[in-house]
Amino acid sequence: MTDTTTDTFNPDDRRRVFAAFAADYRIVAEWTGLETRAHVDVTVAQIKHFIEKEYLSKIHLRLKKADGEVREAAIYRVSTTASAWSDSPPGDLYWDHESGDYLQVVINYSDEWRKLPEETRKAFRDAHIPDWGTTDTTGDYDSMSASQDRKFSSGAYGMERTRYSR
Repeated sequence: MTDTTTDTFNPDDRRRVFAAFAADYRIVAEWTGLETRAHVDVTVAQIKHFIEKEYLSKIHLRLKKADGEVREAAIYRVSTTASAWSDSPPGDLYWDHESGDYLQVVINYSDEWRKLPEETRKAFRDAHIPDWGTTDTTGDYDSMSASQDRKFSSGAYGMERTRYSR
């Protein structure tokens, strides 16, 4: 028996993998009731532009308390060397929440993004995420317990999900 892997991926691979994040986001939004389906759909469509151009390195999905403290989080780390991964289904993000909690999505840019001239980056952000703000978040969840629980992959493209909780 032989196994083969590939070190390539195409736009369909990126879309398939991103669909797992989108499903997780929809699950959390529906379970908590903190965001409407329409809002999730708009956010997913906005992020998809960055995925298609390979401009993201991470996506953070966070449940935050009214005071801004992170209650739960999931980080989706992009990989372009995921050909040997076993693909996992999305799901199992049933986060408990309290009154005043809210969901937040944060994106981290890739090296490809940082290579672009500032005016190109500004034009792309203005076209695709005009209502997004900036944050100084580092995605440092050291005070939370972490578990890498899912890998989503197609071709050599993938996202590894790490969950953080208190």
